[in-house]
Amino acid sequence: MNIITISREFGSGGREIGKRLADALGYTYYDREILTILAKKTQLDANYLDKVLEEGPLIQQYPILFGRTFSILPYLSNPSLLANLTKMMKKIAVNENCVIVGRSANVILEEYNPLRIFVYADMPSKIRRCRQRETGATTQTDGEYEKKIRQVDKQRAKNHNMLSTYEWGDMRGYDLCLNTSSVNIKGMIPSLSEYCKKWFEHHPSMKG
Repeated sequence: MNIITISREFGSGGREIGKRLADALGYTYYDREILTILAKKTQLDANYLDKVLEEGPLIQQYPILFGRTFSILPYLSNPSLLANLTKMMKKIAVNENCVIVGRSANVILEEYNPLRIFVYADMPSKIRRCRQRETGATTQTDGEYEKKIRQVDKQRAKNHNMLSTYEWGDMRGYDLCLNTSSVNIKGMIPSLSEYCKKWFEHHPSMKG
C-alpha cells in the first residue's frame, strides 16, 4: 500500500494539500478521522483526544515501539492511548492507499516506507491563511495569530522530537519539503500528484 504522511506548520495549508492530494490520487484521507476512530475505540471524546495528542500536559512515562525505535514517552493519563493510535495507524497502512495528516504518522509508520512530506510557509502567508479561515464576528490581530502559530508549532515539534532521531522540520527526516508561501495550493496539486506517483514507482512500501 502507498502511504503519504503530511507534517505541517500551523497555517501552512498542509491540511488542504492532504485533502486535495488524496482526492487527486484516489487515496483515503485521514486527519480528524483518526481521532473519530480512536474515540470510538477508547470511548473518549475526540476533542479531548486531539488536545492530548497535540498539546496535552505530560504526566507519566510510557514505553512504546515506534517503527524500529523503542522509546520512553512522557504521556497523559491513559497509558494505552498511544499504543492504540499506533496499532490503528499500522492497520490502516497495510489495508489501503492513504494520506495521513499530522499525528506523527511519518514516525509511527516509518517501517512502511511512506512518502513523508513537510509543509511550511513564511509567517505572513500563515497568518493570511488563518485569517481566511476565520468564522463569526471575532477577529484577531496579526500579533495574536503569530503567537498562536508559534505556540502550536512549538508543541508539534516537541511531540515529534520525542519520537524521532531528526528534529521536526529537519529536511533529512522527510522526502519532500514544500514551501507554500504565496502559493495557490489547488494549482500545485496536479504536479504534486504526479510526483507522488513517480516516487512510489521507485520506493515500494514495506508490506505489513
